[in-house]
This record gives sequence, structure tokens and C-alpha cells, in this order.
Amino acid sequence: MLDFQRLREQFPDFSDYQAREQALTASKLRRALAALEACNPAWEALREEAERARAKWLVAGLRSAPAETHRCGPRPTPVTVVATDGSQIYPDRHVEPTCYLLNVSRIAFQYGTLERPLMEAVPEFRYRRSAFEDLIDPLLDTTSTDVISALRDEIELRELLRTARESRLPGRPLVALADGTLIRWMIRRMQNPALESRLIARYTEILDGFRAEALPLCSYISMPGNTEVVNLLRVSLGESDAPDPETTLEGLPDRKLFEAVLAPGERSATFESASHIQREYGENRICYFYLHVPSRQGRGEIGRVEMPLWVADDAALVDLVHAVVLSECEKGDGYPMILSEAHERAVIRAHEKALFYEMIEREMRRRGLPFAGSRKEASKRKPVV
Repeated sequence: MLDFQRLREQFPDFSDYQAREQALTASKLRRALAALEACNPAWEALREEAERARAKWLVAGLRSAPAETHRCGPRPTPVTVVATDGSQIYPDRHVEPTCYLLNVSRIAFQYGTLERPLMEAVPEFRYRRSAFEDLIDPLLDTTSTDVISALRDEIELRELLRTARESRLPGRPLVALADGTLIRWMIRRMQNPALESRLIARYTEILDGFRAEALPLCSYISMPGNTEVVNLLRVSLGESDAPDPETTLEGLPDRKLFEAVLAPGERSATFESASHIQREYGENRICYFYLHVPSRQGRGEIGRVEMPLWVADDAALVDLVHAVVLSECEKGDGYPMILSEAHERAVIRAHEKALFYEMIEREMRRRGLPFAGSRKEASKRKPVV
């Protein structure tokens, strides 16, 4: 239970701190905008300088002048847009037997037609000890949240490819839209090189499927915290690797920069990610642009749109992705409507999680098998006082 009186006493210091932070951010933004304008005419030289600098920060790869902007053309009609999303119930150490659930949605909209949309979600109930023997060392903990999250991401992308294949129609443009980043940061944090390599190989195989069939793939990231473009400006200013939040651009996110650069509906230049995590991606290396998404409720936000290199190399496909993502955001009042629908179909709510465990318990008892549930968890559901 929150003591709101004690909490309220902490708010004046909070607001003082936020006022100082916002003033510092405004100062950094002014310096960043001046640096962007200064380096724009000689962007090729800056690209070479950034490659030589070997900064410890992640620096955006330049493909054109960094300050350029692009207006959005009309979205083609008819057009096919597909999306997936996933959620899970992780294994609960308070429950035996060990098991977990993955739930992945598939959405396909055929805009400009009277064709019925595809809207479904398929649950995968996993409980076999041998479920991962083709993937990892059986001695590894196969129920870790990192492994399960990586598998959910993999299934989401595989289902997105399947949905795109099944929904594609001759002569009709298509965009496959994923939620979140296409760079699998999580996989490289597992501290298990053999597992990481196998998961990356499986992931890039799916990316190869999109490229082999020329199915344009992209993803949308809301309120991105990336700093690669600002880090590029830090290189241009000769800032050192030693962070100094007071006198450098360190800590300024790219979205703050592009809030000041992009008009509603415009996209930025397309940049290439320099992340070493995607060394094995090949032609599927990830590029991105920033998009000023308008909203009926206010000024909107800056979203990050990612795509494989082969999509970024095709100007017509980049224009298509821009038009489709912007249209989806306008329908969803600031966030892609199809991703919202995919989320609603995939999300597992608290009462559904409780029912899932009740179903397991009923099935176990029906067969005369033991089912162990934690008394701690039961007491949380039924407080005594």
C-alpha cells in the first residue's frame, strides 16, 4: 500500500531536478542542431571520419546527407499490410510441472478492397523436456526467460513471413510490419556463444526468406531511445569517449534531434546501423529512418522505422514503407493500427493467465497426477488482512 502523504513530500525535489534536466537537454539540442547543419554539406567526409574514429559509442552509418528530409507520397491502393505480435506466460518456479505458453497473433489487412481481413492468434503450450534438444545443450536451462523471449521473437518473425506469403496477391504491393527492433540485441546478451550463434543463424534464415521472395519487411519502434545519429554529431565535434553530460551531447536521444528537424509526416535520411551484433546478417543488415508521426491528441512523436539493407537500397520500397507506416499511424492516432490489433490478439491478460493454470490443475487432477502450486502465490491472491 502506498503512503501518498510521504510520496507527495518527494515531488518538489523531483520537479526541481526535471527543470534542470530539461534546461540541459535544450542546451544540448541547440548544439546538436548547429552541428547537423555544419556537417550536412560535407557528409561524405564525415562518414570517412566516423569510420576512422572507432568511437566506443554506436555511430550511425551515413548513406546520404544526415539533415535531408523526405515528404510522404500517397499510399498505394489496394495494398496488403501484414503484422504479427506475441506474448508469453513464462515458467513459474512456484508451479510444478514446469511449462510455459507462447501466443502469437497474425493480422493481414487488404486495404482498398472488400476482402475479409485475417485476424487470429495461435497458442503454443510447451512442456516437453526435449523441446530444445535441436537448439541447445540439454544441460542448459531451457526455461530461462531470455531463451523463451528469443524463441517468441523468432516465431513472431517466422509467422510474419508465412502471413506475407499467404496474403500476397499478384500486382498488389505488400508491407510486412513488425513491432520493435529487427536487431536481436537480446540474443547477444545470453553469455552462451554456441546458443547465440544458432539462434542468430535461425533468425537470419527467416530474414533471407523475406529477401528471396522480395517481401518488404520493416518494423516500428515507438519513443526510441537510440543515440546513433547524435553520436555521429559527437564525432564531428571531436568529443572524447569520456562522458561529460554537462558539456557534451552525451545522453541526447536521436528523437529529440528529429523532433526539431522533421515536419509532421516527414522522414529523415536513411542510416545504417553499425551494431556488431548483426555481423552475420549480410544483405539483411539493418537500416533505419526516423518518422514524425502526427497525432490528433497533440504533436505526435518521433518513431524509428527499421528495414533490411536490401529494402533500404530500393528507393521505391522505402517510399512504400514510409507511406504505409504513416498511414497506419494516422489510423491508430499515433501508433500503427495494425500493430495495435496484433497486440490485442496476442496479449495474455492476468485473468487468462490464472485460467491457464486452473486448466493445467484440472487436467492433472483428472488424470490422478500431482499438481504443486506455491502457498505464497495463493496467499497473494487471497490476502488475510
